[in-house]
Amino acid sequence: MSRYRRAAGAALLVVVALAVGGCGSDTEPSATRSSAAPEKEQDSDHTPAEAETVEGDDTSIEDALAAADVDDALVNRLGEIGDANNYGLGVGVETGIEDRRGLAVVQVDACRNVAVGYRTWRGIRYADEANGATEEQAAAMADFLRTEFCPHVAPLKEASLAKQTLGGASEDDLGGRGLASSLTWWDGRYPRVSWSRACAAQTGMPVGDPVAYRLSKDEVVCATVPPAASLKEHLISVDVVFSSPVDEDRARQAALALLPSDASATQPTEGTNPDWSYLGGGCLNVNFRTPTMKELMDRLEQDDPEPWASALYYTDGATEDGAVGDYTGKVKQISLSTGANEPAASGELTC
Repeated sequence: MSRYRRAAGAALLVVVALAVGGCGSDTEPSATRSSAAPEKEQDSDHTPAEAETVEGDDTSIEDALAAADVDDALVNRLGEIGDANNYGLGVGVETGIEDRRGLAVVQVDACRNVAVGYRTWRGIRYADEANGATEEQAAAMADFLRTEFCPHVAPLKEASLAKQTLGGASEDDLGGRGLASSLTWWDGRYPRVSWSRACAAQTGMPVGDPVAYRLSKDEVVCATVPPAASLKEHLISVDVVFSSPVDEDRARQAALALLPSDASATQPTEGTNPDWSYLGGGCLNVNFRTPTMKELMDRLEQDDPEPWASALYYTDGATEDGAVGDYTGKVKQISLSTGANEPAASGELTC
C-alpha cells in the first residue's frame, strides 16, 4: 500500500486514540478493526506531523459522530458487540463511552466506504481477521454494522464549494506545481469540483477536509487537507483520477505536471498486493528525483526531507485492501506522494 494511504489511516487512528492493527506496515492491513489500546510503535514512514495527538477539550470525535447521526445509544450498542468480540480491551472486558466513541467513529468510515462502493463487507471482515479477530468475531461485527449500525449513519455532508478567482501562477513561491503546495495555491490555479461526485468511490472516505480539483476534462485530483497543523494546509499527497484508463505516457505527464520542473522519473518497479489482502492485484511504482521537493518539505519543517516523490499507477483503483485487479499498462488512478517508495524487507514493493 502506498505511503499516503498508510499515513492517512494512521492519522485517523491517532486522532481517535485507537490503533491496534491499524496501518502499521506493508505486511499488515489498513483495517477498520480498532482497540482502546494505542499502538506504541509507528510506521517508519510516519513523520512527527502525522503523529500529532489531540489535546485538551477536543470534541472532534463527538462532532464527527453527531454529523453522522450516531448517538450514544447506538455507540453503546456497537461497544457491546465490540466488547464481546475483542474489539475493545479484551473479550468480555467492558469499555467506557470514550473508547466506544473512538470505535464508532472508525466504523462510521467503514459504513460510508461500503456505501459508496470503495470497500466491501468481505474486505472488512478479512482485514479484521488479519488483525487478530477470529472468523466468527469478524462476522459478528460485520453483520452488526451492516444490519444495525450502518443504516443509521448519515452520508458525509460536503461543504459548499468555495468561490474562487482563478489565474494563479503555474508554480508556487518555491517552485512547487501541486504536490506539497498550499491549498491557497491550488485554489488560485484549478477549479474545485464536488469531492463526493468525483472521488468518493475511487479514493474512499477522507481523513481531514476533502478537496477535489479539475485539471482537465477527463482528469481530477482528489485529496484531503492534512489534519496536522504543522503541514500548514499543504497537500503532501494527492490522487489523480481519470474518467477512463489512459496509457503510461499520459499518466507520467500527469504526474510530472504536479511535480517541480526538475523532476525526473526513474525506472518503474512492479508492485503486488500484500499477502494479507484478499484481492489479487498489482500496481506500477515510479519514483521521481526532484531536488526542489526537499526545499518544499523543508518549508514544512519536516525531519530529513527527501529530494523524491513517488507515483503508484493503478489500472482500476486502490483501496485499503490493496489494488483492485492486475496492472495492465493502463492507468485509471495515480497515488502521488512526497518521498520515494521502496521495496519492503522481502524485496517486494507492495501496492
